[in-house]
Amino acid sequence: MTVSAPDTAAPRLARATGALLLVMAVSALCAEAIRSSLVVPGDALATAERIQASPELFRFGFLGYLLAFLCDVPVAVLLYVLLRPVNRTWALLAASFRLVYTAVVSAFLLHYAQAALLLEGEDHLSALGPDQAHALVSFHLDVFSLGFGAALVFFGVHLVLLGPLLRRSGLVPALLGVLVGLGGLAYVLDGVLLFAWPVLQANASPVLAMLGFSELLLALWLVVRGVRPVPAETARSA
Repeated sequence: MTVSAPDTAAPRLARATGALLLVMAVSALCAEAIRSSLVVPGDALATAERIQASPELFRFGFLGYLLAFLCDVPVAVLLYVLLRPVNRTWALLAASFRLVYTAVVSAFLLHYAQAALLLEGEDHLSALGPDQAHALVSFHLDVFSLGFGAALVFFGVHLVLLGPLLRRSGLVPALLGVLVGLGGLAYVLDGVLLFAWPVLQANASPVLAMLGFSELLLALWLVVRGVRPVPAETARSA
């Protein structure tokens, strides 16, 4: 298969991809910060009180997640368009894993919304009683957290596939492709440990999180530098 130099549309597509990745990263980080500030692990009452004291902030966290997941769809398509000259099958597979991740995590986002409904609906509180309602709120938030962790395994596989494509494309530095692939392995490992060895996952999470920021580096590169021209060359297709 021939890998040709990027056409005139490629730099624009690359910068659009980078911009969407940055929007996604900022939105997701803000949402995570909000959730972390309101959720008290193991304390349903304290969690409920914090959310009830700042309902607008809790809903803003929902919107942050929603915006991030919405951005994932065009990012998957744009990355496929940019990288299909390297290997169409590999690029399609990478895009598919990202879209599956988006579908799975979006479904679990409904649990976040259900937590808000339980606390804001007077009929729910009166029918269930405060203690039961608070327990259900914590349950839904825990399900969202675990579902998010499971969905990130699909996202990690996407990055594992994306890394070699970026490295072979010549559009970005080869080291950046390697880092993206390693970031994907970190997401996969983090998700597996979350269910298999939660204690080990809690200890390893800070280290794995550092590798997980590799996609943010890719976003910054695409926005600031775009894609660099490469001469036509022959590449082996999978």
